[in-house]
Amino acid sequence: MTITSYDDRRPAAEVFAAADDDPIAVALDREFVLPRRVAMWALTDPDRPFLEEVTGRSLTYSETWHGVRRWITWLSRDLGVKPGDRVLTLLPSSIDFVLAWLALGCIGALEVAVNPELRGTFLSHIVNDSGATLALARPELVSLLDGYDVPVVAVDRDDDPSAADPDAALVDWPQPADPACVIYTSGTTGPAKGVVLTWAQLAANIGRIPRGWLSRDDAVFAFNPVFHVTGRSPFMSMSDVGGRIALREKFSGSTFLDDVRKHGCTSCTVAAALMLATPERDDDADNPLRVVFPGQNAKLADKFARRFDFTRLDAYGSTEAGFPIVRRVTAGAENDVMGWLRRGYSARVVDADRNDVADGEVGELLVRPPAPELMMRGYLGRPDLTADAWDGEFYRTGDAVIRGDDDCFTFVDRMKDTIRRMGENISSQQVEIAVAVDLQVGACAVLGVPDLHTGQQVLLAVQPREPADVIEPAALYERLTESLPRYMLPAYIVVVDELPLTPTNKVQKTGLLARFDLSAAWTSPQLRGQ
Repeated sequence: MTITSYDDRRPAAEVFAAADDDPIAVALDREFVLPRRVAMWALTDPDRPFLEEVTGRSLTYSETWHGVRRWITWLSRDLGVKPGDRVLTLLPSSIDFVLAWLALGCIGALEVAVNPELRGTFLSHIVNDSGATLALARPELVSLLDGYDVPVVAVDRDDDPSAADPDAALVDWPQPADPACVIYTSGTTGPAKGVVLTWAQLAANIGRIPRGWLSRDDAVFAFNPVFHVTGRSPFMSMSDVGGRIALREKFSGSTFLDDVRKHGCTSCTVAAALMLATPERDDDADNPLRVVFPGQNAKLADKFARRFDFTRLDAYGSTEAGFPIVRRVTAGAENDVMGWLRRGYSARVVDADRNDVADGEVGELLVRPPAPELMMRGYLGRPDLTADAWDGEFYRTGDAVIRGDDDCFTFVDRMKDTIRRMGENISSQQVEIAVAVDLQVGACAVLGVPDLHTGQQVLLAVQPREPADVIEPAALYERLTESLPRYMLPAYIVVVDELPLTPTNKVQKTGLLARFDLSAAWTSPQLRGQ
């Protein structure tokens, strides 16, 4: 068995002292559980700024903890939330989200984040699968849950719903191994699965940026959605050093620099393509950014880093595994280079029979955490799928990689039939299911098209149900907006007389993309506005 670990063959520039990145030491220390960490700063440095919304609302560490305690009282006494309850949140990156999340954790309830772009069966699956007894949502999203047997409480941006007494709050401090939240997968291997994350797994984010690189003077710009792990990472790194978090509900390329400068943001995670698409300005490099995660396309990332003058890092991870691999050196890095294992993690690269493959060969990446608590507790209500995700002590990532002779890993592709667009894993099967119910569609195939800016785009090939039927791509696209999240919508639609089939009457995708002339395909408004 060939196992790679932290101290094997990594370059000197990738070796860090334990104080800079020791995930297990931090993650298993109860003092680094996020609610306790916020409470500590509230006690020792109460006036220190913590949360700042770009709209102007802000809270110190003391005010944040005061707010959490108010929410604990409100949720438990007024709304009847009990330990073990599951509560849906349809909230953006905001102060309200932070207060709700930490309060639910201190009650012992389980916060379940929901992507507000979900519609139809995608949304109903999560609502039903979660077993939620309550939902917290922005007023404009409340109607999404009409028809479901789940009470919905509106959380307005400008009106704090909680006027409860903070001194009445009963705080049940969560422990590192306790569940912190549920984040649903993209559904790339079937219906989306609810991943139960621990506070320890989230605390293990501390050190992705070496701790010695950050101080209480730092601030992270947080605009990524909180139904992704990336959207929650800043809270751990900043609570470690007493830093600040600037919150924005949605990304805006046109205001990015203004926001970064106004709030003195020194770090963020933002796709290079999003910023390179904005008009260049003479003062682009005049900003406080020092360290940025811009994505794995090295060519775009280097261009982005030079234009805005920062050090670029990269991290490989997943909802289930956290971030076990990080790249902190950029010189000579090639496209799709993921990086090296962090301290305490181990990895194998195996073939279909779980036999180790040689360096330089493609295989599935298996990762072993330094302690079980540093990866997911399991899939919500699915012990069978949880068991299938592990090979002994190793988590099966489902990703095809190559391990180099310096123990650096290079990403190749997902093992399953997926499309990766702007950091989102899109299940071809799930899109095809949504398309197949259209009355005009007889057969369809969803393929990934390489794209410099987004990684991949979605191509939909459709065959009319009846030869005489005429499928108008624009009209089909409009109908799909009712059932598919925006990021799953096809960028290209091709109408064909007949799709090739396998002997088992499934669409034969091998070689199918090469049959299409993309220049003649219908293109979506999203693609045309890229």
